[in-house]
Amino acid sequence: MTDDTVSAPRPPRSGGIGRVVGASLIGTTIEWYDFFLYGSAAALVFNKLFFPTADPLVGT
Repeated sequence: MTDDTVSAPRPPRSGGIGRVVGASLIGTTIEWYDFFLYGSAAALVFNKLFFPTADPLVGT
């Protein structure tokens, strides 16, 4: 006879608040980094790329 039984699902782990806080911190850090990169590119690159003949202040 073979042992083809299905094991019962394990209950979720408790005490995961530290894991949730860590994941939130990582996600927030990535989001702010993305915001910083886009803001820098918008100020330094996009005005010259999309409005090359305009005044830099107007292009920004």
